[in-house]
Amino acid sequence: MDPLLDTAPAGFISFDDAGIIRLVNATLATLVGRPREELVGRHIDVLLSVAARIFYSTHLFPLLRLQGHAEELYVPILRADGSSLPVMVNGVSRTADDGPAYDLVLMPMRERNRLEDDLIAARNAAQAAAAAKDRFLSIVSHELRSPLTGVAGFAELLLRARAGPLTERQRGYVERIREAAFYQVGLIEDILEFAAIDGERRGMAPIAVAVEEVVARAEALLAVRAAEDGHTIERSPKPAPGAVIADARGVQQILLNIGVNAIKYSPAGTAISFQVERVSGRVRFSIRDRGPGIPPEQIERIFEPFVRLDGIGGDGRRHGVGLGLAISRDLARAMGGELRVESVLGHGATFFLELPAA
Repeated sequence: MDPLLDTAPAGFISFDDAGIIRLVNATLATLVGRPREELVGRHIDVLLSVAARIFYSTHLFPLLRLQGHAEELYVPILRADGSSLPVMVNGVSRTADDGPAYDLVLMPMRERNRLEDDLIAARNAAQAAAAAKDRFLSIVSHELRSPLTGVAGFAELLLRARAGPLTERQRGYVERIREAAFYQVGLIEDILEFAAIDGERRGMAPIAVAVEEVVARAEALLAVRAAEDGHTIERSPKPAPGAVIADARGVQQILLNIGVNAIKYSPAGTAISFQVERVSGRVRFSIRDRGPGIPPEQIERIFEPFVRLDGIGGDGRRHGVGLGLAISRDLARAMGGELRVESVLGHGATFFLELPAA
């Protein structure tokens, strides 16, 4: 036997038309735990279980005789100790000096089976994790968000003096309760949004949306927040032309997220720039602040979940768990767009949202 064939990393066996083994390489002898002398001259059944013998008679051998080849057939062969060894069989027929002959290459399947088992285990673990996440979201939604919304609502009723007038001290306490409840509800909403960001669960429906419609609505909401800190919103052009293929609610949420960040990180009294332009078949929204800017090494990090750049700007009013930008970028990409940022440290930052033009 050729030395290369004898030591190949796969088993090799050759048998005649009667099923009598004529040749076995050292690799196969090692795999089954038998000396080759014990195999040569015996029927191939010596390597097959009862079920494998039936498969050999009804599938493998007929394929070799009728088609001249057999490819990637799974066959368990017997080891000397009676255990089963799964192998992948490829075979061809040929004409030898004394008649038809059949050559098989047998590749052990132990590693493949182990990998398949690992994949099945990983799939089961992923399904269990998804079920656990759904249970968690249900608990967060119903057991935490609902009571907090109730607390905020009752605090609002107290502030409206529905239960009688409040002293200034009492009003201050109730306002703190209301703001704390709204803050916690906001955090929970962010977590729920991030966990269910895919379009199907959010009910996202990209359609042609007028740019002015979403921009004007976002500007109106941002203007209220900006006025609290003495900021102004400078938007151009007015009205914003054109339309985008997007989900109106998703676009507005992104603009509000990056707009609120611009307000948070800008010095009091400065202007927030809000612009819209059409660039190469896409509509680009940009919001620029006059804040401290973003360090170059943090440019991409800020889009990762739960990342906050504490300590730059120092206005003492930044809240959240670092999900706003992660949610915004995922929303942009779900609509076929992109969200990115450009910044020079010490000179503010500009966030760009690009979406397909209608």
